[in-house]
Amino acid sequence: MAVIAVIQQKGGVGKSTITANLAAEFIELKRSVILFDLDPQQSLTQWARMGEGLLKSRVRPIEIDEDKPQAFRSAVAAAAKEADYVLLDSPPGFPVAGMLAALVADLALLPVTPSPLDLLAAKQAVNLMREAQQQRGGKRPEIAFVPSKVAQNTNLGRDLPASLKALKETVLPGISQRIAVADAVLEGLTIREFFPEGESAAEFRALAKAVEKMVTK
Repeated sequence: MAVIAVIQQKGGVGKSTITANLAAEFIELKRSVILFDLDPQQSLTQWARMGEGLLKSRVRPIEIDEDKPQAFRSAVAAAAKEADYVLLDSPPGFPVAGMLAALVADLALLPVTPSPLDLLAAKQAVNLMREAQQQRGGKRPEIAFVPSKVAQNTNLGRDLPASLKALKETVLPGISQRIAVADAVLEGLTIREFFPEGESAAEFRALAKAVEKMVTK
């Protein structure tokens, strides 16, 4: 069992995309998965309801009451008894929600797109995760960057992994920006269901294997 939180205070970095497609790859590996949608806008929940794919029965919207954090912790703990992996899709712009997710997670995935502003946000996210580690008195959550929405034909895209390594945290396989991923969302599907032979599915497969290696070592 592992709790994996996808956290980034900046919006538009692909948190829900990574959460959903990681879930699909874990399911393909015969792992049981529950996804919590922490975003008040419920983007992941809406995605799941748009189709008849594997997300539909696995995404659970959850409202975080900052005055009653124990309710959130209890919900995650109960889900962890049901599933091999509990995935938390954290909202942008809600640092308390991000911190609560970090305080229950075994692994925090920090998506970062190739832009100077995102690199600044990445530094802030790392500081938040390290604060969570201090509060927990240990090394949890482990921290890993996920290069996201990468365009390989740009210098920023090619240089992103090296730039992230300078922050001294693990850098996992990246996810390129491709139209097929957006098309899958419109069908309420993950990329594995929509186009399993494509390059995007292969990238998420590599990311899932790297994540699983981190949480099972």
